[in-house]
Amino acid sequence: MTSKQRPTCWRSALLAGASALILVNAAWSQTETVLHSFGNGKDGHRLYGSPIFVAGNLYGTTQQGGSYNGGTVFELIPKTGGGWTEKVLHRFDDGKGSGPSAGVTFQAGNFYGTTVGGGTHYYGTVFELSPKVGGGWTETVLYTFGDNGTDGNSPFSGVTFDAGNIYGTTFTGGNDRSCTGNGGGCGTVFELTPVSGGGWTETVLYNFSKPDGFEPESRLIVDDSGNLYGTTALGGTYNNGTVFEITP
Repeated sequence: MTSKQRPTCWRSALLAGASALILVNAAWSQTETVLHSFGNGKDGHRLYGSPIFVAGNLYGTTQQGGSYNGGTVFELIPKTGGGWTEKVLHRFDDGKGSGPSAGVTFQAGNFYGTTVGGGTHYYGTVFELSPKVGGGWTETVLYTFGDNGTDGNSPFSGVTFDAGNIYGTTFTGGNDRSCTGNGGGCGTVFELTPVSGGGWTETVLYNFSKPDGFEPESRLIVDDSGNLYGTTALGGTYNNGTVFEITP
């Protein structure tokens, strides 16, 4: 390298270093803003699910809190000039499900989700929230999970829609009872199909077992061919969880 070349190389190196410092400083300068702090009075608390945006507002769930300590569905509305206002859309109790651990899904003007506990048999529910004429929301329990040896129990994940049907997973339950110490089952993939005239029918699409993974907690995704994809917390070759595909 000649003496005439060195300054050019040094300048390039200095510029590259300066650019890297600018990028690092930009990453460090991100600002967090707390939109709402939960736990005030009948407000909910313990948020496990991710919120969703619908028409500029945020919607989500709390697993506990509310009037009956069964959790809530909430809405955050942006204020003119800054800030957010929280509105509790629904407060859960055991009779119609309690303890939602996942966020809600928005479909055709309604919100859908799951509760880990509560319902007729206290093993969780799939619910729908529909807007009332004049304001407010009505909860309808679409399905309540049981413990009949084949049904799933305790859905920790939210639900996914495909052509009008609802898909989800249950953390325990199903016909393989070898996964948990209390015999609660390895979990399931389920489908809810609307019935002509009203109501829904549940079908267990898959029962998990230790070799292929168990205790699914994540929301399913569906592709254009109707295949379902998700994850399990445990099981598989090394008992550290799996990514799975369910094919019709």
